[in-house]
Amino acid sequence: MQIIKDLSADPVAAGRIDPTKIAFGKTFSRHSFVAEFQDGAWQSARIAAIEPFSLHPGALVLHYAQSIFEGLKAFAQPDGGVALFRPERNARRFQASAARMAMPRVDESLFLDAILGLVSADYAYIPRFPGSLYIRPAMIATQPYIGVRSSTDFKFFVVTLPAAAYFPGSDSGAGAVDVLISESVVRAFPGGTGNVKTAANYAITLQVTSKAAAAGCGQVLFLDSSPARRVEELGGMNVLFVENGSLVTPPLNDTILPGVIRDSVLQLAKDQGLPVREYAYTLKELQEGLQSGKITEAIACGTAAVVTGIRRFHLESGVTIPVGDAARPGPVTSALFEHLQGIQYGWLPDKHGWLMRVDGVHLD
Repeated sequence: MQIIKDLSADPVAAGRIDPTKIAFGKTFSRHSFVAEFQDGAWQSARIAAIEPFSLHPGALVLHYAQSIFEGLKAFAQPDGGVALFRPERNARRFQASAARMAMPRVDESLFLDAILGLVSADYAYIPRFPGSLYIRPAMIATQPYIGVRSSTDFKFFVVTLPAAAYFPGSDSGAGAVDVLISESVVRAFPGGTGNVKTAANYAITLQVTSKAAAAGCGQVLFLDSSPARRVEELGGMNVLFVENGSLVTPPLNDTILPGVIRDSVLQLAKDQGLPVREYAYTLKELQEGLQSGKITEAIACGTAAVVTGIRRFHLESGVTIPVGDAARPGPVTSALFEHLQGIQYGWLPDKHGWLMRVDGVHLD
């Protein structure tokens, strides 16, 4: 069992953080968790003041992108406590990513203890509703070596960030964004790494994501590499559709990340009596379904964005296709958002045991 040394300073009040004034991804909490993998074992696990890493210029991560990460959140509860949302799912996905990228396994107990300890050290940075504490575990290859092979040395670390709404303007409801459909850039291929959370998956989307932002789009929808060009997922989250009263989403395969929020939303839909169907539309089917009104809602879901409506799809040709009533999120989107958020913040019963309390933490 790995013992985590607590080198954190006494809690410092960060002041009452206003979640409506936080720019997502820019503000970090005071501490981080770090451990090194050397000589075949994780060593020197510790929680200490966050500080820059020192890496050799030849570190494998800098040349061959041997790097993985996760994302999850902690939420303030009505009684002043704090709870994580389904962290064991992130721990298992982290293990799957490590195995695919020839990296050492991080046992679920170490993964969870690192997160629980860090959240306890930086509880003062947890904003109340509608904010949360975003948690980013990651692993990188640190051995200096120029050659295509796995590293022998690694660093596993966790940082946290007080977070508000991922998409501007969606802090008081599900919100809605425009999405660019990428017809020229493919995110993943069969046999690749599309179903694990490795940094390289996101690096190859940066160019088209910038193009989308310039067109006023908050996300990119990627299609598969088959001639049919079937819908897969968004650049940083899964995608769902409402068709004739059913919730439809592409089935998981080796090119789609198994999202924790995706799994949660599908379960909540079933709880609400909403039929769920796994099917990947072709681009032609998606266009026809939207234009005919058969597809009435489109939904982006992920840890950062939670559940967000899609207003319009933009084709690379410049054609724009509205989704249902493009002025606001649809009723299914809003209902799923409210239900999921209610569980995360402790307002609704946690019937599936998704929340993990952080012991000994109480927000003033």
